[in-house]
Amino acid sequence: MRFNNNLSLAFFFSVATAFRRTCTYDTTADNDVPGSYTIADNDNWSNIAADFCSNIQQLQTMNSRASMTVGQTLRVPCRTRSRDCGKIPGSGYGYYTVVDGDNLQLIARDFCADIDGLSLLNPDVKDYKITAGMVLQVPCSWN
Repeated sequence: MRFNNNLSLAFFFSVATAFRRTCTYDTTADNDVPGSYTIADNDNWSNIAADFCSNIQQLQTMNSRASMTVGQTLRVPCRTRSRDCGKIPGSGYGYYTVVDGDNLQLIARDFCADIDGLSLLNPDVKDYKITAGMVLQVPCSWN
């Protein structure tokens, strides 16, 4: 129970909201380049890659002549995500509150993780069972 209390305190007192970047699907492109993202203030290769479940090398390969200029469009691996996290400042992690209809696989996919990785971050989750209202620690490195 102590873990849950500390988790709740961290969530309420020191968490910043991390909002996901969105991409525009390119229906004319092949499967390797399914969308685009327009660079905004404070973007860098690392946080864009993290938000699109990619890595810097892959993004730079997809955008061979790109520089980090606000307003410039980058090609990115694009998929719809519906969950945001409350980021723990100074870390690559944050918190997500489970809602009705969630399952660990869907949550893991939205946070660029796998089920086993989420289970390691959340030792209170037994047999991959979650319920609405639970607060999970999740990867949250994109902001």
